[in-house]
Amino acid sequence: MECEHKLVSDLMPDLVIEVASRSEAGDILSSPERCAEVTCLISIGAPNDELPIGYHNISSKLRLLFGDTLDAETGATEADVRTIIDLAQRLRSFTGKVLIHCEAGISRSTAAALILYACWFGPGREGEAMRRVLMQRPLAIPNRRMVELADHLLKRGGRLLEALD
Repeated sequence: MECEHKLVSDLMPDLVIEVASRSEAGDILSSPERCAEVTCLISIGAPNDELPIGYHNISSKLRLLFGDTLDAETGATEADVRTIIDLAQRLRSFTGKVLIHCEAGISRSTAAALILYACWFGPGREGEAMRRVLMQRPLAIPNRRMVELADHLLKRGGRLLEALD
């Protein structure tokens, strides 16, 4: 286990991902101590969803607006997923906590966490990326559309989708 941790830490930025619901994110962001730990916020909501309490307390944040659906009309777009992938690359030199939230903290936010881990771990370690998400959020059911788009953009040949099963 310790060797595995060392291998993972060598490949990943010195960041912790925390996945949360909007309500849980609000609790974190409205607490000065807990908010101070957050290096970056990824806030995902449908266009009419409310922001979490304390949203404006974080200067480094990404807000993505799309529904928790599988259709192209209201769900994530390729541009949304590419934004998450680009952010993963920029975060490589950061330390601290990446807080990712969606409304329930189950689908869109866990998909974003999976995409970050997949970027950091690299090809061939998609299952490990999914295990990492499940360790942090056992009720994770990553949004399949987001994962499918990431699989395509990262050229994973279906391995990222297979990690969902």
